[in-house]
Amino acid sequence: MDPIIFTSRLKLTLVTKADRGSPELEWIHEVRSDEKATWWSTFGRSKSIEDSEKVMKRWLPSNEGEENTYRVVYAVHKVLESMSGSGEGEPQPTEQGKKSTEFIGLVTLRSLDADSLALPEEFTLPVAAAPTTLSVEIAYMFLPMGWGKGYATESLTAVFECCKRARSFWTPFSKLYVRALVNKDNRASLRVMEKTGMTNKGVYEWSGKAVFLCGEWRERDSICIFGMHLLE
Repeated sequence: MDPIIFTSRLKLTLVTKADRGSPELEWIHEVRSDEKATWWSTFGRSKSIEDSEKVMKRWLPSNEGEENTYRVVYAVHKVLESMSGSGEGEPQPTEQGKKSTEFIGLVTLRSLDADSLALPEEFTLPVAAAPTTLSVEIAYMFLPMGWGKGYATESLTAVFECCKRARSFWTPFSKLYVRALVNKDNRASLRVMEKTGMTNKGVYEWSGKAVFLCGEWRERDSICIFGMHLLE
């Protein structure tokens, strides 16, 4: 995956580790500790740096040698100076990285595992596709300063294009399918999914162990399932 991606307004930086005291952990904790940014997160808001570290262990690449486990995290910064000559969603020369920027959010990709929400086949890929197709789940969160400006759509589109370029990263899989889970009441994210071209597979009526979401404990909810093939 590209270490740095520039769009016309944003800089996306690949995060591979977040050590204590590092800028990466500061970025992560800034968004993870913001009540509004985490309003729709089933992990809730981080009340300490330790909370943020615990959550990000699920998203950052692991050195434990887990076979066929893929994890990608991009920190999203708004570019504060106008840029010229930047191809949309393309990796850029090093000198472009010196532009003044402001952190606004995170985008994560993670291959499905035992902790992922299991869905009926009508909402996902046929079982027969599993041997050659890797399924990943995309998620994101932005600080309020980045809301309503199209940054989420711009970021996800850039990450999707990066995924298509990075065919060797997904080895041994030759096909890549991305899914997204969006609460039925999260209208802003529903619009983002539509703008990125993802297909609405339907509404899954979830019930299970209570999770703290939107300021309350919930044991059931309506989740819109989106999906799209990135590599076929």
